[in-house]
Amino acid sequence: MITMKTTTRTSTKVNINLALKISLDLAKKSGIFLLKKQLRLSTLKINIKEAQGIASNADTESEKIIIDGIKKIFPDHFILAEESAFEEFKGEMSRYEFLKNTEWVWIIDPLDGTNNFLNGLDYFGVCISLVHFGDPVVGVVLRPSSGECFYAVKGKGTKLVNLFAKKSKVITLNKAENKKLLKSSLLVTGFTSEKGAIFEEEFTLFKKMLGKSRGIRRMGSAALDLCYVSKGVFDCFWERGLAAWDVSAAGLICTESGVTVTDYSGQRFHPFQGTIVAARAPLHGEILSIFQ
Repeated sequence: MITMKTTTRTSTKVNINLALKISLDLAKKSGIFLLKKQLRLSTLKINIKEAQGIASNADTESEKIIIDGIKKIFPDHFILAEESAFEEFKGEMSRYEFLKNTEWVWIIDPLDGTNNFLNGLDYFGVCISLVHFGDPVVGVVLRPSSGECFYAVKGKGTKLVNLFAKKSKVITLNKAENKKLLKSSLLVTGFTSEKGAIFEEEFTLFKKMLGKSRGIRRMGSAALDLCYVSKGVFDCFWERGLAAWDVSAAGLICTESGVTVTDYSGQRFHPFQGTIVAARAPLHGEILSIFQ
């Protein structure tokens, strides 16, 4: 049994191997459910969440599958899931920052990339992470359309497996440096949903990065974008205004695969930051110097 402990706070032991298994099982169950729902898009009910984008009953039902499964095994753990959090906190992310000081928290995005999903695109994911006093220790991100599942345990590296294949080799993602120059790099990003000054700042940064790189993609799922940085498909991801459920699992997956993850000012990654930059060294340093 692997247990997570802290030297400064009283810690309740948790079987991390079990937490990982539960996360993988629930991600697979949710992913199968979402694939079936995407075949019947016309039957879904759409909910507009103001500046927080949109959701459907596919999001909420996927979330229920995951929450119910976690509660059966870890009934005393706090759960922060996107759709229920919107109802409770009304989209004000600062209201759940107290979770940085909460011992065990599950952070869930039942459907990252809802816009893609509702338009029949296959670029969406299911994200599940377990966080210990604000520090992710288990992270799972599944892309249901391909079966690709990225997962990580703190200190144990990042793995990639196909959850839907009868036999799939587990691949360990390497921790090699990225010695590409920015001008030779393919980047990926997103934009804040808030229009106004912040959007203009982000768009200005986007244009600057576009001029300095080989190209930029805007795919529509921050979690998958980060996972593909960990795999080496993209060289860097950055975005402002993401929520903890967008980055918690994928941020751990990146760091455990050797990707440097910080905020725009260079502070070490945690799920409650307002900005994120992920790239392997030394490219991360070159990009961060532009941001600062």
